[in-house]
Amino acid sequence: MPEFLLRRSLSTLLCAAALGGAVASAQTAPTDLSATPARETVTVQPGDTAYSISRRAGLSVDAFLALNGLPGPALRVGQVLILRETPPHTVQAGETLYSLARRYGVTVPALMAANGLGEGAVLEIGQSLRVPLPNTGKSVQAAAPLPAPQLALNVALPLPAPVAAVADMAPTPLPTAAAPAPLPTSGSWRDMALALLGTPYVYGGSSRSGLDCSGFVLQVFAPFGVRLPRQSADQARAGVAVEMADLQAGDLLFFDTEGRGRVTHVGIYLGDGTMANANSYKGKVAIDQFQTDRYWAPRYLGARRVMGALAASQP
Repeated sequence: MPEFLLRRSLSTLLCAAALGGAVASAQTAPTDLSATPARETVTVQPGDTAYSISRRAGLSVDAFLALNGLPGPALRVGQVLILRETPPHTVQAGETLYSLARRYGVTVPALMAANGLGEGAVLEIGQSLRVPLPNTGKSVQAAAPLPAPQLALNVALPLPAPVAAVADMAPTPLPTAAAPAPLPTSGSWRDMALALLGTPYVYGGSSRSGLDCSGFVLQVFAPFGVRLPRQSADQARAGVAVEMADLQAGDLLFFDTEGRGRVTHVGIYLGDGTMANANSYKGKVAIDQFQTDRYWAPRYLGARRVMGALAASQP
């Protein structure tokens, strides 16, 4: 074979081998992020210390050092450190997006977004899910560097001014968040429930800044002298049992959202097959259908009447 043909053949073979290797590498490269932990990280800035960073993260110094595998508190500028970490979750039998969101204190939309799941997605046993960090709705949250003046204040605070000088200074008003609309001071339980629509869902919440399902029930009925337990499972033993055919507005509705045959959610019946509830899927207090809804109907466990004649008398 002529030498120039031999060289061309060798060149062609080498290019094909390189291309095949690149394709194989691309096909085997890991692209599933669900198997990796969700992390919140911070980049060390000038003046930061292990103490100052761990304090901002709500950790002890020892826990912060252990989380990052650091032998001691010495840090270097530009170092990326972990503040929080949530390992992936392997789906078990009977688990749903709703039950997992409730367990980890996140919303269903945040859990779906972290795993690229679409509406109506069905979980499979053994499926690995990335769990968003609680209260952020993000899988990874990187802390932004602090501006230099703030950083200086964090490192060395100035001595307080003399009392006389402080008294003469005109106070500068601080910006405040918009306050929620005031709750009705009179009226019915229904007025109270409707006034709370749109309140953010917060697992364990029992105030206007955030409510979970049983906290919502307490907010609605406490002003009317109805004393109820804090947890939905305990609320399911209060009052008297009511058949679905006998439901009246104001009755408490109980659901099994984890598929384990126990009460994990409560709502308040409004009539016409609807209920008000703190809905973690929607991330807020909302009104939902329950008798005809494909999610709520099969998970319904029963109802209890806790307000007696008062509930029946409401418009």
